[in-house]
Amino acid sequence: MNTNVMFMPHPPIIIDSIGGIEKEKARSTIEGMDILAKKVATLKPETIIFISPHGNCFSNGTCILMKDELSGDFGQFGHKRLGFKKKVNTELTQKIYDCFDDRHITSILMDVRLAASYNVEVKLDHGVMVPMSFIDQYYDDYRIVHITPGQTPLEDNYYLGKLIRDMVEDYTDEDPSKVLIVASGDMSHALLDSGPYAFNESGPVFDEVMKDAITNKNPLELLKLSQKFIENCAQCGLRSYLMGFGFMDGFVYESKVVSYEGPFGVGYLTGYLESNDSAETKSNSMNRGRINGNTSLSYIDQIKDLKSGQYKERISKEDDYIKLARESIEFYIHHTQKYKIDESKFSKEFLNECKNKRAGAFVSIHKDGQLRGCIGTTESTNDNLLDEIIYNGISACSSDPRFNAIEEKEIQDLEIKVDILGESEPIESMDELDVIKYGVIVEQGYKRGLLLPNLDGIHTVAEQVSIAKQKAAIESGVFKMYRFQVIRHEVE
Repeated sequence: MNTNVMFMPHPPIIIDSIGGIEKEKARSTIEGMDILAKKVATLKPETIIFISPHGNCFSNGTCILMKDELSGDFGQFGHKRLGFKKKVNTELTQKIYDCFDDRHITSILMDVRLAASYNVEVKLDHGVMVPMSFIDQYYDDYRIVHITPGQTPLEDNYYLGKLIRDMVEDYTDEDPSKVLIVASGDMSHALLDSGPYAFNESGPVFDEVMKDAITNKNPLELLKLSQKFIENCAQCGLRSYLMGFGFMDGFVYESKVVSYEGPFGVGYLTGYLESNDSAETKSNSMNRGRINGNTSLSYIDQIKDLKSGQYKERISKEDDYIKLARESIEFYIHHTQKYKIDESKFSKEFLNECKNKRAGAFVSIHKDGQLRGCIGTTESTNDNLLDEIIYNGISACSSDPRFNAIEEKEIQDLEIKVDILGESEPIESMDELDVIKYGVIVEQGYKRGLLLPNLDGIHTVAEQVSIAKQKAAIESGVFKMYRFQVIRHEVE
């Protein structure tokens, strides 16, 4: 039985009618795509599961499209008449969604009716259509499943790939060769200043890590990448590729990087994972196994250990302010009760200072680089700063109206920041503000909005004040402004 995952990039410029002569700058990629397309033709899969980062992407879950037939075109690239239409394997699509749902994994089965409520479309995107344009030159007799990863923890995408494999085996009566995975994705977009992003030294490093992970059949190295590093390299293929690796978990397979280049400041990689093994080569347990002394089987247990190690390393770097917020958050998630301070866990200096101090405080919770909850007070509402942090930590994890309450399974993924606010002082104009040094409060009657200083994505005072006004629902008219300083506690 063949089991195959194809890693295919998706730059529309490599399609002849779109790229024209410019496509020749990516000749190595075109040749690699052609090689993979011919491999697909020899395998003749009944279904191709396309995993594309450019479908309907959600911050907290995976999107699976459900429609009898999906179509799309390259209109956004100036070629509306160039497009595709494919029948969907609705049975397998439903089976995969049900599997995720049974395991309480956040996912969305996006049909036309649900798409209307989100103001999105159920259609093919270029992450699917570029690989499809090469495959269909040699073989087009297949149905599809369309999946878009969410901005979820990296290890979750690996696990989802494994679950998809389990559903494929069940659906095909243990003959997964009937289904093939195309993991669509580009590498770093920050390889050159002339590319879509300015050059970042993390870009070439990321691309090397990805190539090594494929060559050495070692997805663990991808799971060790920090969120900051991933943001800096500006890629779009990581989660698709991790699903591809997860699809092969527990099996012996061969791997190859067919081509790699970055002619336009974006890394394009073609490659594959291929197994011809029998059922005996599959690991009978969730432990990592070995064949011939060196071939890895399941990585699931190692991924759990890696995640646990990353969590322990993170909390070892947290100061007492963050530690108190985390203790209050974790205790509330486990027991739905207020945390009673275990003074042995904190320094005497910290306890004495906070017992005798009152101040406003904000507790911010992030998960995989995305805000997961933030609640704070501009002035003290408790007897001391200890209780201020505890109560705001509880509120941030359970009562932020923008998010569902944080669940126990998320605890190891949480990054926590604590901001202690200084006293506010009135100011006459925006000239007295500094987005790095000062936070701002705006007031108009009973309307009040606050924005902390030194926030990602806010670069000017005008932006800072505008967002604060939006939070206060101040649309026009005269308003008062105050500034305040903050002591931020975070792990670098």
